[in-house]
Amino acid sequence: MIRAVRKWIVVALILLVTAGAFGIDPANLNRVTFVNNSGYDFVYLFFSPGDSEYWGADVLGTTRTLDDGEKVSFFIHYPEFSNEFDFLAIDEDGDAYIIWNYEISDAEPAVIEVTLADFEGGYDLPDLARVNLTNSTGYDMWYVMFSPGDSVMWGIDMLDDETILEAGDTLSILVPVSDAPVAYDVHTVDEDIDSYEFRVELSNARLEYSYAIEPGDIQ
Repeated sequence: MIRAVRKWIVVALILLVTAGAFGIDPANLNRVTFVNNSGYDFVYLFFSPGDSEYWGADVLGTTRTLDDGEKVSFFIHYPEFSNEFDFLAIDEDGDAYIIWNYEISDAEPAVIEVTLADFEGGYDLPDLARVNLTNSTGYDMWYVMFSPGDSVMWGIDMLDDETILEAGDTLSILVPVSDAPVAYDVHTVDEDIDSYEFRVELSNARLEYSYAIEPGDIQ
């Protein structure tokens, strides 16, 4: 099963690993915390790197919501000292809350509070494809990042800051799709700090995709 652990406890250890072993400079992993102070429960929370023209996957996954007053934290990757990101939350009534060009930097962890000031009204949500990622490597995955292919960033860790994807288990996420195929990059990091990468292409021609993270994807 997807097991919740205190993943942030081992971050200090990971930061001691060389960038070559990790595939990126591990110092570029920052924690971002979303706080829902909108007065409504969020059923979707989409993330987009500032250099992408596409929304990324729903970081809440297929099994949870972010209720009013709650917060959730994720690790995030960007290759420079700071970068801008866009966030789209959809509440229980189908209304959108959008934050554009939010700057996150290495100076400190980011806390993003979503309030009624970010309210945009009704939102025409596109088709959502379910993407199932199965860990077939034999190793537990500490990070599973899913990012639009036109971005140079790894994006956000879909597992949040307390969860790992155990060997043999499957993570299911929702991704906005349209008629035009869009490429997405899958980047994962296992318990030995080895990274795995591959690219997928999604469109609304199908609304469910299944992929395995395999030993051959190791970088």
